[in-house]
Amino acid sequence: MKVSRKNYKFSFTSTTFKINFHNLHLCFFYNKFFVFRLLLIVPLILILIIFFVFLNTGCSILASKEFNISDKSDDVKSTKSEKAEEGQNSEDTIIAEENSEQTSGEAESTDVEEETSIVSDEEITINVYYADSTAEYLKGEAKTLSGSGKYVGAIFEMMKEPIDSSLIKLIPETTKINGVKVEDGTAKVDLSQNFVNDRFISDVTDILLVYSIVNTLTGFKEINSAEFYIDGEKLDILGQLDLEEPLFRRSDLIKD
Repeated sequence: MKVSRKNYKFSFTSTTFKINFHNLHLCFFYNKFFVFRLLLIVPLILILIIFFVFLNTGCSILASKEFNISDKSDDVKSTKSEKAEEGQNSEDTIIAEENSEQTSGEAESTDVEEETSIVSDEEITINVYYADSTAEYLKGEAKTLSGSGKYVGAIFEMMKEPIDSSLIKLIPETTKINGVKVEDGTAKVDLSQNFVNDRFISDVTDILLVYSIVNTLTGFKEINSAEFYIDGEKLDILGQLDLEEPLFRRSDLIKD
C-alpha cells in the first residue's frame, strides 16, 4: 500500500479504492448546509401554509359577517319601508274617515231624511189640520208624536178621521207618503200621484189641502216652509195654486 499527500490508495487483492479527502470534506460541508437550509425552509413553508389557512378562514368569516350585515341592513330597510307604508295607509285611513265624517256631517245638515235624520224618543204635541165644517178654514187637533218618523206620522194622522166629527179630512185615503226630508228648514214632502188624482177638485179646497200640510209641518220648530213632490218629481202647480216656491205658514187660514 502506497500513501501520497492527497490521495490514499488501498490495494486489496484486485480492488483499488481511491479517496479524495478534499472532495469528501466538501461533500460533507454541502450536505450539512443543505440540511440546515432544509431545516429553515420547512418551518417557513409550514408558517406560510398556516398563514394562508388562517387568511382564508378569516376572509370566509368576514364575508359571512358582511353578508349577515347586508341581510340585516336589507331587513331594516324592509321593516322601515313596511312601517312607512303602514303609517301612510293609517294616515290615508284617518284622512278618509275624517272626509267621510265631514261628508256625513254636511249631508246631515243639508239633507235630513225623515226616517234617519232625527232619531229621538222625545214626544212632541202639535196640531194637525183639517177643514172646518164650512170648508173655508183650517182647524187643528192636538196629536202627540215621537221618534224619527214624526214628520210622516203627522201627515199620516191627517189621513185619519178627526176626533171632532164636524171636521173634514183633506188628504185622499189612497195617497201614499213616499217620505219627508228637511233641508235648510224646508220640508220636502214626497207623495204618490193619488194625492193629485184623487183629491176633491176645487180652488178653495186645493188651498186648504196644501196649507193643511204646510201648517202642520211648520208646527215643528226646525221647519219653516214646505215643498211638494210627486213620486220624486217637483210639483210646481196644483189646480190654480202655484207651488214653485217654498210655501210658508199661513195663520190667516186657521180658525180657532
